Amino acid sequence: MTAPALQDPRKDMELHCRFDMGGEELYAVKWYKDDHEFFRYTPAASVTITQYPVIGVHVDRHSSKCMPDGCDLLLKELSRPQSSGAYRCEVSSEAPAFRLASQTHNVTVAGRG
Repeated sequence: MTAPALQDPRKDMELHCRFDMGGEELYAVKWYKDDHEFFRYTPAASVTITQYPVIGVHVDRHSSKCMPDGCDLLLKELSRPQSSGAYRCEVSSEAPAFRLASQTHNVTVAGRG
């Protein structure tokens, strides 16, 4: 996962999550801010993208893209201090393995805005 350590609130923020499923099928990619889920990509579901309201997090759905090997999000309308926090990408595989991997990056939104 890549995320900026320091983010200007006047600019959009990019979050990137890349993964190698090692031959297993992707079940879901979930994004969290401070342990609150705000975005889910489930490729096998009838609704592949689900968003949840989290204060300070505004995903630009049209500029965000998820695939079987990665998920890139663009966050807009950043604010201090609501958009600052611990952002986590969590990837899980389908049955029978049900493997889970995650990575977290702390982001501080600072500057004018």
